[in-house]
Parts: sequence; structure tokens; C-alpha cells
Amino acid sequence: MKKIALILLIISQTLLVAGCSFQNTEVKPVNPLAKEEASFIVTANTHMLQTLDKNIFGNKTPEKMILYVEETPEGMPQSWSLVVDGVEKVKLFHEDGLYSFAKLALADIDNDQRDEVLLYRQSSGSAGAMGLNVYKASENNLQQIFSNENEMNPSSPRFEVKYMGDYYVKFEDKETGLKAVIELDQKQYSNLEDMLNNIATWIDPIADYSLVDYNDDGIKEIITIQRVIGISHADTIGLLKTTFKMDQNQYKATTLTLCDSKDKPLAEVKL
Repeated sequence: MKKIALILLIISQTLLVAGCSFQNTEVKPVNPLAKEEASFIVTANTHMLQTLDKNIFGNKTPEKMILYVEETPEGMPQSWSLVVDGVEKVKLFHEDGLYSFAKLALADIDNDQRDEVLLYRQSSGSAGAMGLNVYKASENNLQQIFSNENEMNPSSPRFEVKYMGDYYVKFEDKETGLKAVIELDQKQYSNLEDMLNNIATWIDPIADYSLVDYNDDGIKEIITIQRVIGISHADTIGLLKTTFKMDQNQYKATTLTLCDSKDKPLAEVKL
């Protein structure tokens, strides 16, 4: 009997200790929002630039898109944020100090009956450099399908622009092998002939984009446009265009074309 009582006492003490152990164990509740993205926090240096209401994710109700800029105390942009229904989906930093302004646009460029998000940024400089990032809405997220790096070296060793005489200018892109001769309009240089010899390599950064379905497949190509400069910054003697086409849900450069100032193609190479 004594052995039985001793055994029962040991069992009861063991259960008591286990129970206390269970009671002191910290159980963290499952947070149903743990996998969701954090809400965007607006600070004193964050300012709203633009708002758009549009159904881009295919839901029953339109999403509220807000473009914000975060500025320094001096008022210079540090970054831009695209916030959808309170959640930051895109953030672009002002790393190179090139762009000063930004704007948001929507367009169905891949013919899927749903708009893509186009985020433009632009410089306040005389060249008017413009950047473009394009995002496709997919599963409550924005996937980048196009972006460009703007060339800010107007006298880049990649290019050579040289006056040949008799109102002809040599153009060469040493990287791609694109070569052409640009014929100038003599009427535009009346009493300015002495300045023609000063024409040198000066290629402006990308300042404009064209979204056109050239091959009629329903998907728009993206064409970047750069000015080839003549005797002064106001003198455009050519247009350098890079065409990007959709390939496996990403835009890739396919051709480089040089046109004259009236947009007539002079030469083209495949990329």
C-alpha cells in the first residue's frame, strides 16, 4: 500500500509540474496580417503628387493609386513612391539627381484589356531628360516590364558627330556600328555658315517616348527619342530612336534608328 501511495504521489507531482510548465509557456497567436505588406507612412517630408482611381488588378472595385514624393528639408526630391490602396508598391530613388518631376499614367500597351502603370520622371534642365518605368499588374503586385537608363554625357565617346562640309554631317555609333550622313537644310543656316564647322558630338538624353503598335500585333512598341544637336542646343539635326518590343513579358531593345530632323529614317541597325 505504501508503494502504491508513493507511486500515486510521484505521478500527481509530475502532472502538477507539467501543468505549471504548460501554463508558463508563451504561445504567440497567429497574425492573419503577418504576410501582408505594411501600410505606407506619410511623413512631414512626403507630399502627394497625383491620384488615380482605376481597377488594375481585375477586382470588382477600383484601386486608389497615389504618387508621392519624399523631399529634403530644402525641397529637393529624394524618392518617389507609388502607393496602391495604402500600400507602397513601387519606390524609385533620386540617386543621380537627374529628375525633378514625376507623373503617373495608365495605358493598355499589351492588349490584355487591362491597363499597365506608366511612371514618368522628368528633368528641369534644358534637355528635358525623361525617364519611364512601366509596370504590369499581377496578383496584387506590380511587375516592372520596362525601364531605361538615361545617357547624360552629350559628348559620349560612343558617338561621333562631325561636319563634313557642303551641309553634310557624319554620324557614327561606335557601339552598334550605326553610320549615316545627315544632310542639312541650307535655308535654316542662312548667314550662319561660319558656325557649321563647330558642329561636334552632342547627343541629348532621352526626352520623349512613343508608344505605337507598328507591326499590328496588338502589343505596342516603346520608342525612346534623343535629339542630335547641331550648331546650338536649339538646333536639332537628327533624331536617334531605340525601339523596344515585348519579349517574354519584358521589353527589350530591338533596333536603333537615325532619322533626320523631319523624322525621315536614314539608317538602322538591329540590336
